[in-house]
Amino acid sequence: MRMTLFKYASFSHERTLDNKSFRQQVKQKYGLAVRRLDNFTLCALGAVAELGDQVQTFKSLSLISCAQYFSIELIQKMLLDLQKNVAIRPLDFVATVGNAANFYIAKEFSINGSNLFIGADEDALTKSLLLSALETQSNNEAAVILLIWQETEQQRFCHALLLGNTQEQHSILPLQTDLRNITTLSTMDLPVVLDVNL
Repeated sequence: MRMTLFKYASFSHERTLDNKSFRQQVKQKYGLAVRRLDNFTLCALGAVAELGDQVQTFKSLSLISCAQYFSIELIQKMLLDLQKNVAIRPLDFVATVGNAANFYIAKEFSINGSNLFIGADEDALTKSLLLSALETQSNNEAAVILLIWQETEQQRFCHALLLGNTQEQHSILPLQTDLRNITTLSTMDLPVVLDVNL
C-alpha cells in the first residue's frame, strides 16, 4: 500500500521539565487548552500544532498514536500519593489510560474520524503506517495524523505525520521505501509517497 506523507513535525522536551512550566510553555507558544494535561499529552499537542493549518484542509481526519507506554510521570505521582495516603484524583486516574491523550488531542484539533492508541514494539513505525494506510485507502479526501512517542532518560519526543491517499500524486512524487527509522522521515523533502507494503 502507498500513501502520501504531506508533512512531518516533531516536538520534544526535557524529562526534568516540571508540568506547570511545560503547560505554560505550550499554552503561550500555541494558544492551546492545557489545563490538567500531563507532559506526555502536552508533547503530542505541541507536535500536532507544529503540523500547522494543513490538517484542517481534509474533510475527514483520523488520529493514530503509538507509544511504548502512557505517562510514566503521572503513574509515579499516583504511586507517591498512595504512599502518602493521598487520594487519587479521578482525572489523574482517567489520564493513565493510553487513549486519554488521544481524547484530548482529538478534542483540541477537532479530529472526528477514527481514534486509535496502540502500544509500541520494535516495529512501531511500520505497524502504525500500515494502520494509517488502511484508514485512508477507502477515502481520498481523508487524512491521518500519526503520532509516535519516543523517550530517553533525558528527553521525550513526539513525532507527527500528516498522511493521506492522493493516488494521483503517487506517480509524480518521489517514492520512499526506507521506513526503518522515523528520523529518516525528518530529512526528506516533502511531500513523498511512502510504500508500506513491508
